[in-house]
Amino acid sequence: MYYIRLAVKNYVRKGVMMYKLDILIFENGERYPILMGEDGMPHLFVTLYVTTELRTKMAFNTMVNRLKAILWLFEWEKKHARCLAEEFEQAQFLTVEDILSLRDHMKLNAIEQKNHDMGKAKLKRRVINLNGPASITTTVASVSQNHQYNRITAIAAYLHFLATVTNQLRNNPEVTKDIDGMSKALKKHRPKGRGRNVAEELDSNYLPDGLLDEFMDVANLENSLNPFKNSIVKLRNYLVFRLLRETGIRRGEVLSLEISYLELHGDNPFIWVRRKHDDRHDPRIYQPVSKTKERKFPIAKETAQLLDSYIVNERLSTPNSAKHPYLFITHRKCETQGQPISYSYFSSDIISKMKAVDERFSVIHAHTFRHEWNLDFSRRIDKINSSEEGRNIPPEEEAKMRKFLMGHSSEKSGDVYNQRHIREKAMEIILAEQIELEDKIKRNLKDE
Repeated sequence: MYYIRLAVKNYVRKGVMMYKLDILIFENGERYPILMGEDGMPHLFVTLYVTTELRTKMAFNTMVNRLKAILWLFEWEKKHARCLAEEFEQAQFLTVEDILSLRDHMKLNAIEQKNHDMGKAKLKRRVINLNGPASITTTVASVSQNHQYNRITAIAAYLHFLATVTNQLRNNPEVTKDIDGMSKALKKHRPKGRGRNVAEELDSNYLPDGLLDEFMDVANLENSLNPFKNSIVKLRNYLVFRLLRETGIRRGEVLSLEISYLELHGDNPFIWVRRKHDDRHDPRIYQPVSKTKERKFPIAKETAQLLDSYIVNERLSTPNSAKHPYLFITHRKCETQGQPISYSYFSSDIISKMKAVDERFSVIHAHTFRHEWNLDFSRRIDKINSSEEGRNIPPEEEAKMRKFLMGHSSEKSGDVYNQRHIREKAMEIILAEQIELEDKIKRNLKDE
C-alpha cells in the first residue's frame, strides 16, 4: 500500500500537468500509445493501464481512441480542480452528481470546448426562459451519440482500473462492490439507441447516382479540372482512387499495399489484401493496416498496366523509395520524399483538394468507394438474376460472395453496405405500385 500511496502523492504533486498523446515504436514494429507529460515522463497509471489491460486485447487504433477519451477525462479533472487518483486512494468514489457531470462533459466537442475556454469559439446562440426576460445562452457543439457512448465506455473501464489499483491492498469486499457499482452507474448513462453509421456512411447512403464517376473523371490524368499539377502525382492519385473504386477495399488496405502483393502480368491480374500489423519497416507512426481478412482481389488489365508503369517508371526512380516495400509514396521534394503516403496526407491533401473542385464532392470520403462498390455489386446480381439465361443467385449465396470479397468475418457485416440498394429497390416497388394504382383509377373513371 505504501508504494501505491507514494505513486499517488507523486502524481498529485505534479498538479495540473498537461499530457499529450504520443506514439512509441518498438524495435519489433509495435506501436505503443502513451500519454506523455510536460516533464517528459509518461502518466503512471495510464501507462500501467495500457500495458496490463489494453495492449494484448485491443488493436492500436482502439487503444488510441481510449487514451483520447482519458485525456478528455483529465480536462474534466482540471476544470473541477479534482484528482480522482487521490480521491479513489481514500475510497472516495464518484457521486451521482459527478457521473452526471462526466456524462455531459463526454458529450462536448473537445476542440470547440477548448476554443470556447480560450474565447476563440464560434458558438451557437439561442434564446431561453420563455416566461421571463429574454436571455441569450451559448452552446458548444456536441459529438455524435456513438462518440459519446465510446468515450463513456472508455473512461468507465479506466476509472474501474484506477480505483482497483489504488485500493488493491484494502481487501475490502464493500470497496470492491462500490468500485463495480461506480463503473456500472457510468455505463448506464451512455446514450441509448446509438447508430452504427458514422457521418461518412450516412453521406455514402445518400450519394447521388453518378457523382462518384464524375469525381473519378476529375481525377483522370487528362482532365483540366484535376487539382494536381505534377504528372507523377496525378498518376499516383488516380491509381489510388481507381483501386478504391474497382475493388471496394478500405483506405488502410490501399495505403498498406506492397509491391510484392501485386500480380500485374498475365490474363488474370490481381492484388493481395494482407494483414501486416506492427511492421517495423513502415516509417509511418499511424501504420495503415487491413481491418478485414486476407484475400486475393482481381483487377482490370488496364489497371494492372497503369500500376506496372507507375512502379517501373516513377516509383523506382524516386529517392528513398527502396527503403521500404510500400506501393504508393510521396514524390514531391520534402523530408518525406520516397516514404509511403500517410493517412493524414491522404485525407488533408489528396482527398481535400479533390473535394475543393466541386462543392458536390464534399459528401465523398474514402469509405464512399466501399459503399459504391457494394451498390454496384448488388446491381450486378440483380442484372444476372433478371437475365434470360435463367441463372439465379439466391440471397444466401450473394451474402457469402460479398463476405468473401469484402473480407468480412460475418455475413451480417455486409448489411450496412446494402442499405442504399435496399432503399433503391423499395422505391422502385413503391413507384410501380403508384403507377399501377394511377392506371386503375384512370380505367375506373373511363368506365363511369
